[in-house]
Amino acid sequence: MSLTQATFSELLQKPKDTVAKMDRAPRHGIRLTRRDDEDLYLTTAARAEQVVEIVDSTTRMFVALMQSEPKAVTLLTNVFPQAFPWVRFLPTDAVREFLVELVETAKASTALGVVDPIATVIAAWKHTAEVYSDPELFAALTTDSGEDHGRVNPPVADDE
Repeated sequence: MSLTQATFSELLQKPKDTVAKMDRAPRHGIRLTRRDDEDLYLTTAARAEQVVEIVDSTTRMFVALMQSEPKAVTLLTNVFPQAFPWVRFLPTDAVREFLVELVETAKASTALGVVDPIATVIAAWKHTAEVYSDPELFAALTTDSGEDHGRVNPPVADDE
């Protein structure tokens, strides 16, 4: 299902029509494209709060499951490739580490009412899987050449 779109200019020139378009959208939101800047996503405050509530509730279930059943981490690690197919390139211990970091970050993030840090964790682990998937890149990044390659910027979440 693709996102319903409008231009930012449409919102400014025909706000009632654009909001009506948003209300009819299957995802209850609309992507506002901007010529010279990042696109915006327009939705209702209630809908945005629902998204955070869903992430929070799901996170609480996973935390409770992982705390009450020691085998849950192993089970979740085994089924993680269904949600994140690219984890197949990670070593098993790294998949488990990703799972724990994802759940802990989701728990902390939803306590603040934000989800951006969750996307950042996913993006960072996805990039790690990309490194593991390329033997030449993996060798280049894990071989100590003795030289400093400078500062590394934090990962940016993909819009995928």
